[in-house]
Amino acid sequence: MSSVTVKFRGIPEEILNKMVEYGIAETKSEAIRVAILNFGIEMGLLSEQGLIKSLREHLAEGKISQKEVAEEIERVKIESIR
Repeated sequence: MSSVTVKFRGIPEEILNKMVEYGIAETKSEAIRVAILNFGIEMGLLSEQGLIKSLREHLAEGKISQKEVAEEIERVKIESIR
């Protein structure tokens, strides 16, 4: 796992705040993770199937809960529609 400290100002900061305010993500950190996953899908770096496979592997290894997997899959579906 990597940790990064990033300062956001202006539009990026507003987007993070709205993602949390609208319930797309529970925290700004989670909003950033969702945005990175969606960017990867949009740029062809990761398919939705690849994401689901990765989430299932993390679930099997106990790195993520079943609830978190379901929530992440649902977020990706919602974001990919927008």
